[in-house]
Amino acid sequence: MNLKTSGIALAASLLALASVQASESAQHEAQSISRAKFSLSEAIHLAERQGNGQAISAEYEFKRGNPAYYEVKVLRDDGRRLTQYQLSPDTGRVQEASNEEFEKLFTRLKPASVQNAPTSLSRAISTAEARSGGKATEAEVDRDGDQVKYTVKVVKTDGSSEKVRINGADGKVASAD
Repeated sequence: MNLKTSGIALAASLLALASVQASESAQHEAQSISRAKFSLSEAIHLAERQGNGQAISAEYEFKRGNPAYYEVKVLRDDGRRLTQYQLSPDTGRVQEASNEEFEKLFTRLKPASVQNAPTSLSRAISTAEARSGGKATEAEVDRDGDQVKYTVKVVKTDGSSEKVRINGADGKVASAD
């Protein structure tokens, strides 16, 4: 076997190993979120109540070896403050809250667009979970032309995942992959 062939074989082996590890990590994340006592949607409702506003993004933070938590960003009803909340998936309690700069976030999307969208982030999550049969681990609001859209990542118990895009105007699935 020449040096070039051995290098290619080594690279292929390393890619296969990385793929197996990524798959196992995804399965651990899916199992972890399925054991959570509070869902991502429930965490959003708790954070929205705490922050007196509307959630614009939410994520299940799962890092092997560290306790998992939900991270929810809430735009206050007056549109002037964005607060990031970290909530326990087991108790629903806010573990940490911090103010965020939202000028960077809203360069493409105005706070009023989010506040006036007929579909909420929670509703988009419910639609995505129903469509794919899994649990949402990430969700965010963005712009599609002059409309609000949501992108929701859903994981299934086998570790596979799907990104579902929800139209903010009617709450229907726009696409999935």
